[in-house]
This record gives sequence, C-alpha cells and structure tokens, in this order.
Amino acid sequence: MKTGTAVTRANCFLGCSLPEDAVSWLCVWQRHLQKQLAAAGLEQAVGWVRPESLHLTLVFLGPVQDRSCQRLQDLLDGRCDDLSALDTVLQPPRFFPKPARPRGLWCPVTESGECLQQLHEALLPAVVEAGLAYDAKPFRPHVTLGRVRRRFQGRRELKSLQLIPVEVLFQPPQLRAELRQVHLYRTEATPQGNLYRRLATWVL
Repeated sequence: MKTGTAVTRANCFLGCSLPEDAVSWLCVWQRHLQKQLAAAGLEQAVGWVRPESLHLTLVFLGPVQDRSCQRLQDLLDGRCDDLSALDTVLQPPRFFPKPARPRGLWCPVTESGECLQQLHEALLPAVVEAGLAYDAKPFRPHVTLGRVRRRFQGRRELKSLQLIPVEVLFQPPQLRAELRQVHLYRTEATPQGNLYRRLATWVL
C-alpha cells in the first residue's frame, strides 16, 4: 500500500523508518556522544541527524527529476506486498568509514538472516526501470547518527576519542528495531541541517 504522491528534483533515497522506542534510545546515544565531544573541545565537529530524520537507507538515488520520481513511485506499488516486517538489531555507534579518518558516526544494523539484503535487491529493478542511477556500492545496513564536518576530519583529538562506554551502550541489552515501512525520502536543506521528508510509503 502506498500513501502520498509528492515529487521532487532534490536528492532522494529509499529507506526504512524506525520505531519510536529505537529512536528514543538512539537519541540517548547521540546526547552521550555530544557530551563526550564537548568534553574534548569538539562540540562543533559533528552535524547531528535530527530524531525525526533517523532512518536506514536501502537505496540512495541522488538527484531525481519530477517525472522519474513519480515513475518510481508507480513502479514500486505492489513490490512490498509479499514482504514481511524485518526484525533487526542496532549495534553500538562507531566511526565510519574508519576511525583513522572518520566522516561520521553510525550504528550498524544486523539481523539473523538476509532479509535486509533481499529487500534492498527487491527494490532495485524498479529503480532501474525508472531510469534512475543509484549508489551501487555494497549494501551495508546502518543508521547514521551524525556526520563529521569536513574541517574536523583527520583531527587527532577526534581519532583518539573513546566512544560510549559499555555500561551506557547496553541499556537495553540489545536495541531491537522492527522495520515495518519503506519510504521514498527527499532531502531538504534547512538552517538546522538536512531534513528527510517522506514522499511515499509502502507497508511491509
């Protein structure tokens, strides 16, 4: 089932929203990381993703013209009807792509099977049929908490930062997140940072 028919020329991507309890815990982790960065004099080093914009990206598309965006929405109708909600676990935050030169902080997303990979692959035929380019790098499920601002990348103080201690991380013992919806998102730049607006929704 799809809801919404808006189209856009801005950067777009397909992704899953997160349940409210998972978002609440991710915000706890964000606040703890913010305190750690401030204690190290790095409070301006990271631009944080706002709670309402936390998500798991399935397929990044880049700039999409109005007609192609609408075409993709039409092609995706019914593609998720036979798919079920996904039971996933959000892992502790870490620097990516590597601690030596971090560009951001993310939480890897794991599961017992390969349903996330299968969902990613199930969306690609519609993307290709719509004539859209997409990020073809290997799929690494994750939720981005924040991005390191360019002027801070490579800073020694950031590379040596000790991330959240275990006693904070593992409350709850596992941060589970059931993914029930796929959305087509549009990126909108605002003075407070990027906002990811949902244009259409398909229920798993």
